[in-house]
Amino acid sequence: MKVLVTGSEGFVGRTLTDMLLREKDHEGNIFKVSACDIKHITPLYDGTQGPDLARESTALRIIENGNFDVVVHLASSVSTPGSVARPLETFRNTVRTAVHVLEGCRMAGTPCIMTSSVKARDGMTPYGAAKRMVELWAEEYRRAYGAPIIINRPGTIYGPGQEGSTESGWIAWFLKAKANGIKVTINGDGEQVRDLLHVTDYCHLLIRQMKDFGPYAEGIWDVGGGQRNTVTVREMVEYLGLDYEYGPPRYGDSEWYVGVNDAPDWEPQVYWKDAEVFRWR
Repeated sequence: MKVLVTGSEGFVGRTLTDMLLREKDHEGNIFKVSACDIKHITPLYDGTQGPDLARESTALRIIENGNFDVVVHLASSVSTPGSVARPLETFRNTVRTAVHVLEGCRMAGTPCIMTSSVKARDGMTPYGAAKRMVELWAEEYRRAYGAPIIINRPGTIYGPGQEGSTESGWIAWFLKAKANGIKVTINGDGEQVRDLLHVTDYCHLLIRQMKDFGPYAEGIWDVGGGQRNTVTVREMVEYLGLDYEYGPPRYGDSEWYVGVNDAPDWEPQVYWKDAEVFRWR
């Protein structure tokens, strides 16, 4: 099976690519993975930087000429606070990129697996709105053209290799703060509930969907760590023993994001306290 992974230099993209290179498809053959990211020069693109999929001609050329069996689209902006500060950048990197990838897949007749976000549920913040726009566009492509498209809504993904900051990847940021003795800020009251989804659990779902596309080709799959992986921001800070202070609430920061976990034949396996990133404790 020949797979194109967009956003391959991102956290999920790197993990998925590594896992696919050790995985066999439904016919017992090794996956053939093509990596595509604006941060990385690939054999698919001749230039001084990686392919910018927000440009229509670039996305169409790569997908139409690649003869892929499936495209896994992960390229997107990833920061909610960053989207409030830079909304046009978020629109370009999320909506325009996804639209061009979907059009390339439609023209080539290639199935596509889209990663949205649990924050598309309410559409708050430019990030949530951009993800919901992508979902709506993908749903219309399914209805109007019969395009084979899977849409996933993951929640808080974490795991090894994540680059956390005050803008995104809050688990990785808290772990970095712990390692470096940095005081963190809890925005709001710290009672925001999240269910933590280990990156390998999400990538196992993506691989399952590649191997057996049909059961997932309708609807939007809401996936997270499940009830046993729920934790509040304040509980995580206290679990890690971080020095912290309270700050003002962030715009659009919902009090509760927990995945429904309605994807067929899939359940998260990693309990967050057993994850390798917490084993030092």
